[in-house]
Amino acid sequence: MILMKTATKTLLLLATIFLATSTAYAQNRPDTGTVGLSASLQSSQTNLKVPIWASDNIVIAPVFGLTHQDDNYTAFNIGLNPRFYQSLGNDFATYIGAQGILQHTSVDGTGDDSSDFLIGASGGGEYFLDEHFSLGVEGQLNFMFEEHDDNSIYTAAAIIGTFYF
Repeated sequence: MILMKTATKTLLLLATIFLATSTAYAQNRPDTGTVGLSASLQSSQTNLKVPIWASDNIVIAPVFGLTHQDDNYTAFNIGLNPRFYQSLGNDFATYIGAQGILQHTSVDGTGDDSSDFLIGASGGGEYFLDEHFSLGVEGQLNFMFEEHDDNSIYTAAAIIGTFYF
C-alpha cells in the first residue's frame, strides 16, 4: 500500500514536471492567419487540405482531390473541413471536426457520370514539431450519399502531415 502511494506521487510529480517543461519550451502552434498544406495516409480518400488558422482554436480547411485510373474512371473532390481545437500545451492539441465533400466521378468510355456527397465527423490530435511542420492522427465516421441511392456509412483513420508557410 505504501509502495502504491509512493509510486502515485512520483508519477504525478513527473507528469507535472513534464507538462511544465513542454509548455515552457514549446511555442510551435501556428498563429492566426497561418496557412498550410496537409496530406494524409488513408486508404479511402486521397485529398489534400489547405488548413487556414481562423483563430487560436479554429481551422477552416478547403479540401480538394483528384483520382484518375487509366481506362477506368476519374474522380474530382472538393469540400470543406472545419476543425475546433482544444489545446493541451503549445505543441499538442486535440480537435473535433466535420467535413463535407462533393465527389464527381466520370467513368471512362461510358458517359456514366455521378456526383456523390460525403459528410463526416472526425476527432484527432496534432503534434506541432516546429512552427512549420506538424504530424497528426485522425479517426472519422463518414456518410456517403450516392447519386444512385447506394448510400453507405464507414469509419476511417488517417495519419496526417502538414507543412505551414
